[in-house]
Order: sequence, then structure tokens, then C-alpha cells
Amino acid sequence: MAVLMLGVAACDRGGAPAPTSAEDRTLQKLKEEAAAQQDQATQVERLANVAVTPPEQTRQTLPIPKQPRAAVGPLQMEVVALTASQVVEGSKVSLATEDRFLRVQLQITNTGKAAAVADLGRVALVGGEQRTWGIARDVQRVAGTVTLQAKLAPGESRDFVLFFEVPEAALGGGLALKGLDGAGAAGAGRNGDGVISLD
Repeated sequence: MAVLMLGVAACDRGGAPAPTSAEDRTLQKLKEEAAAQQDQATQVERLANVAVTPPEQTRQTLPIPKQPRAAVGPLQMEVVALTASQVVEGSKVSLATEDRFLRVQLQITNTGKAAAVADLGRVALVGGEQRTWGIARDVQRVAGTVTLQAKLAPGESRDFVLFFEVPEAALGGGLALKGLDGAGAAGAGRNGDGVISLD
């Protein structure tokens, strides 16, 4: 009511004075803050909706890569399953994302005659324009797939599961696993050099 009365009084004096540049900047800042808060509220609402969605409704099985294998020394590595989802469930809690959790299941076999160590702790996902995503450690913990290193006897095989959090657009193609060198150092090159294209 007070605002309305002030407005009428201003009209009686011939109209409100034009705002100063300082007032313009303050008004613009307030509008930007309001828009940011609205965006944040919308994001929280979308994430809340995802969180209550049954995980199987957000899960998508992706095709196995055309060249799913890479050999580094005695270790033969093969992608055996690729799954994208927005929710990952654990025994007590679950995690949700507006993006996508990419689950990569690898089978690693020691084809040598001596024991060898497979260490996937530094594996990264590389996409277009060399954008890189590291392993999503919090998701690994929730999913119970924390173990990323193992000593393999000759002929022994073992499955490892890696989780990455990526934008949905990144799943359109061009992704590769990098750093599959058995010792944790970043690999480089094509399949056979510690890199597996996921296309």
C-alpha cells in the first residue's frame, strides 16, 4: 500500500525521476541474482524428480565398442558392458545426477607367465576437444566398486567397474578410456596403447 501511494504522489509531481546509472546497475544485478536463484531452484527440482525415479527407468544399455580390447604388456583389457543412468543405488544411499553416470565394466586378463598388477586408479574418460573426466570416486563408493587395483596371477582374469559422470551429449560419440597401462600412468594412442575407444 505504501508503494502504491508513493507512486501516486510521484505522478502528481509530474512523474518519477529517471533512474541513475547506479540504480540501473543495482536493478540489473538484482535481476541477475533473481534469475540465478530461479535457475538453481529449477535445477534442484529436476534433480529431485530424478532422485525419486526408479533407477531402471533411467538406465540405458549402450553398445559394446567396435574394438573393445587393448593390450598393455601382459594385460589384455576388454570392455564387456557399458551402461548409462541418472541414478546409482548403494546398500544404504543412492546418488542422482542431471547428467549421466557412465558405468564401464572391464575384464582384465593376465596373459603373461608372471604375476602382473592391474591398476586402474588413474584411468580417465576423454571426449571431444580433449575434455577429460576422472573416475567418479563418490559413485564408486556408493556402488561398492572401490577396488581399482589387483595383482593377477598368470592366466587370471578379473572384472573391474568404473563410473564416470558426464553430460548426456558426451554419450553421442567420441569417448575413449585412457590410462589403461597396468601401472596407473596415462597411456596414449589407439587401442593397443592403453586406450580403448568406446565408439
